[in-house]
Amino acid sequence: MQTILSFCLATMIISFSSCGQSNSQQKLSAHKNEIKVGGSCEGCEAIYESPLPFKDLKSVVTLPDYDEAGPKMEISGTIYKPDGKTPAPGIVLYIYHTDQTGNYSPKANATGWGKRHGYIRNWLKTNEKGEYKFYTLRPAPYPGRNAPAHIHATIKEPGKSDYWIDEYLFDDDPLVTADFRNKLTRRGGMGVIRLNNENGILTGHRDIILGLNVPEYPKENASRYSSGLDIGSDCPAFDPLHISGVDAGRKTCPMCKYGHGEGIMIWINNPSVSGISSFTIMLENEIQKRGLKNFRVFLIYMKPQSEEEEATIKKLISWTTQMNIRNVAVTMVPSAEDKKTSVAYRINPSSKILNTVFIYKQRTLVDKFINIDYDETSFQKLMKEF
Repeated sequence: MQTILSFCLATMIISFSSCGQSNSQQKLSAHKNEIKVGGSCEGCEAIYESPLPFKDLKSVVTLPDYDEAGPKMEISGTIYKPDGKTPAPGIVLYIYHTDQTGNYSPKANATGWGKRHGYIRNWLKTNEKGEYKFYTLRPAPYPGRNAPAHIHATIKEPGKSDYWIDEYLFDDDPLVTADFRNKLTRRGGMGVIRLNNENGILTGHRDIILGLNVPEYPKENASRYSSGLDIGSDCPAFDPLHISGVDAGRKTCPMCKYGHGEGIMIWINNPSVSGISSFTIMLENEIQKRGLKNFRVFLIYMKPQSEEEEATIKKLISWTTQMNIRNVAVTMVPSAEDKKTSVAYRINPSSKILNTVFIYKQRTLVDKFINIDYDETSFQKLMKEF
């Protein structure tokens, strides 16, 4: 019997030792020849405490609290490369959050960062399509504090150091106020998600863009004719003058009023609007098919400095009337260099940029195009986004 006990004890010691060596080797390997990004990151090293080697992690995981009492959640999304379009496979994501009392409760035998992050944590890795999914309970906010409930997240991608991204937050949390949102860093993109109740499970979706708003993250060589905010950015408020559409004759913020839905913004940097006439009719017909509740289109005409405002307004009114534009919101902003409008969206004022097109969903820019042709091919390309 003593021999058996001795053998078991020795096996356990070897097992724990191997696990510790595996984690150490994993961290050492990860740090070798990598680029340091993201600045300081207390607790990010917990990502190397994964019980499995990174290569063996799954894209779908369940956190340890899921079978306990509380509101069940399913969170999914896609992690994209810095261009915001290309899925990023093999990205490691470490997540942890509070329990139903708002505390990070460790297990009695907790070690390492498990003592501070608690037992509700897990590690996953995106699949070949960049997708991930995890199941857990909705966390509670810290007791006696004014911080909203959240899920911490750390990213590890090949060739770069680990770094934190904005926490997962919940749109219906009363502590997630407008002022709170405005102060978010949006690292990796907007972290506020909307939860829907599907058969008793709260489902949410969050896409992540690698390196977005992350300090020290290397930027790809951008074309001198690039234009517009990065994909994954939140759409700023701005107040163009509406020439057509339901808000005609008023200065109204499109994103404040309609940003909760989805649609297209086309920023036009060309004195002539005749070239976009047939394209605008295509968009008008598409709105009629889909309905304004489901789909919006905003044409933002950036007034050339050579034009007088009154003359520009008359030109646009005449054009929209002639084309019988009723649903497409043709709008006007003071110029391609106006700080409150065009500059806020980082529109390149160069005459080489004839248009900058944004696709938005729930006030987040999900795609963009520069210098599209106003033809059927471009129209179909945009429609594939919806």
